Amino acid sequence: MFRSLMVLACLATAGDALAQSKRYPPEPVDKDEDDAKKSNLWEKATNPQRKPYEDLLAEAQTALEDRSIDSAKEAAGKLGEAIKLLPDDPRAYRMRGDAHTTTKDWMGCAADYTDAILRIKRNDPDAKQLGDLRRKLGLCQARAGKLADAEKTLADAAAAGGVSGEVWVRLGEVRIAMGKLDEAIAALESAGEQTDVALPLVRWLLMGAYDRARKPALAAEAGRLAIEGRTEDGARRSSDREMTLLKNPAMPLLGTGESEYLQGLAGAYFDPPRPEYSVVYFRRFLAVARDSPWRKRAEEHLRELKGAELPEYVDKRGGNAVLDVAAARVAARKVMPQMRACMAKQTGLILEVTITKGGPRTAGNTAVPVRRGMPPDGTTTLVRDNLDGIGSVERDNAVKCIEAISEKLRGNLPAIKEKDTWYRAAFLVVAP
Repeated sequence: MFRSLMVLACLATAGDALAQSKRYPPEPVDKDEDDAKKSNLWEKATNPQRKPYEDLLAEAQTALEDRSIDSAKEAAGKLGEAIKLLPDDPRAYRMRGDAHTTTKDWMGCAADYTDAILRIKRNDPDAKQLGDLRRKLGLCQARAGKLADAEKTLADAAAAGGVSGEVWVRLGEVRIAMGKLDEAIAALESAGEQTDVALPLVRWLLMGAYDRARKPALAAEAGRLAIEGRTEDGARRSSDREMTLLKNPAMPLLGTGESEYLQGLAGAYFDPPRPEYSVVYFRRFLAVARDSPWRKRAEEHLRELKGAELPEYVDKRGGNAVLDVAAARVAARKVMPQMRACMAKQTGLILEVTITKGGPRTAGNTAVPVRRGMPPDGTTTLVRDNLDGIGSVERDNAVKCIEAISEKLRGNLPAIKEKDTWYRAAFLVVAP
C-alpha cells in the first residue's frame, strides 16, 4: 500500500514538473556561443600558454587605462610578450594597436590592427568588434600616409553598416587629403546625419572642403554653424566658438597644418570677423606645411588679407558711456603700423589691447570716482595666442612698446561728454 502511494506521488510530481516546464520553457541555447565557450574552456585546460597570456593582457589593460605615453609603451611591451605566447589570438594585437595609437606610432597601430582583423574568426567574440577595428585601422593608415589604403578600409566599413558616425568623419578627412573634394563633402554630409558625432567638427571639416572646392558661400555657412550652432539641431545643438575641436582635438586632424588652416579660415566667419587670427594662422600653416597641396590656397587667402585695414573692428567691452566704434577704429588704424612694428619678430603672437577712458567728473569729486565700479583710465595688453611659444622677455618687450603707443591713443579716442561715465575699448594687434 505504502509503495503504491509513493509511486502515485512521484507521478504527480513529474506531472507538475512537466506542466511547469511547458509554461516556462528553458531559454534557447546559442549553439555557436556555447561551442565557443566550451572550446575556450578546453583550450585553457590543455594549453599551458593560455594563463600567462591572459595575465599579460590583464596587466597591459591596467597600463592602458592610465592613458599616459609611458604606460602605453609599458603595455606595448607586455603585449609583445603575449603575442609570442599565442600568436594566433587577435586580442593582443588589437590592444597593442591601441597602445601604439596612444603613442602616435601610426605605422605600428596600422600593422597591429591589420593583424588583429586577419586573425578574427567567425565564431570569435571579437568578430563583433570588426567594424570598430576597421575604423581604427583606417585612422592609423591615414596618419601613416597610406591614404588609398585608409580610404578603402573606411569605405568598406561604412558600406558594411553598423559602424559609428566617426567612420564617415574620418573617410571625409581622408578624401580631403586626397583632393577628392566632392566625395569628401558627401562623406561629411553623411557624418552630419549620424547621432554620435560632434557636429562642430563635421562642420569645421566641411568648411575646409567647401573652401578648397571654391565654394565660398557654403564654406561660410559651415563655418558659422560650427561657431554658433543652430536651433534646428535640437538636442544636438552645439557650437565651438573657442575652436576647441581644432586646437585640442581628441585625435590629431589629418594633414600637417590642417588645424592651422581651418583656424585661419574660421577667422573670417566670426561676427565680427577676426582677420588678425586669419593672418597669424595662415602664416603658421605656410611655415609648417611645406609639402601641403593646399599652400596655394592659403597664399591666396593671405594676399586678400594683406589689403585689409586693421584693426577690422574695435569692440566695446564695458562702461556706461557711448562709444563711437567707427571713430575709434579710425583712430586705432592711424597708429596700427607703429604697434605692429613692435611685434615684427613675433609672427605667432596675437595681442589684445584694452583701453579704458573716462569722462569728466562731477565738480568737487575729481580725485575719486563717484560711481561704484568706475575704473581708472589706463591701458592693458593681454596675450591671446602665442603659437611660437615666445619667451617672457620678448613678449614683455613687445607689450611695453605697444602700451606706450596705446597710452597716447587713449587721448585720441572719442571724447566722453557725460559726467561720471566711461567706456572700455579693445582691439587686436599682430605682426606686420
